[in-house]
Amino acid sequence: MNMNEDLTKITENAESKALDREKEQYPVQQIAVTDPISDKEVKDAVKELNPDTSSLGSRG
Repeated sequence: MNMNEDLTKITENAESKALDREKEQYPVQQIAVTDPISDKEVKDAVKELNPDTSSLGSRG
């Protein structure tokens, strides 16, 4: 294996990882906020992040 082949593999891996990161979805992913956020939207986001409602009361 020569150095050019090594660099090609590194470049392909980096591109592949970058494309994978673009496809990742995060809980309650925020694209843009154009309107005020309602209480219902906040509650839905909390449910998505932490569906166990019994644990909410034990936090400070």
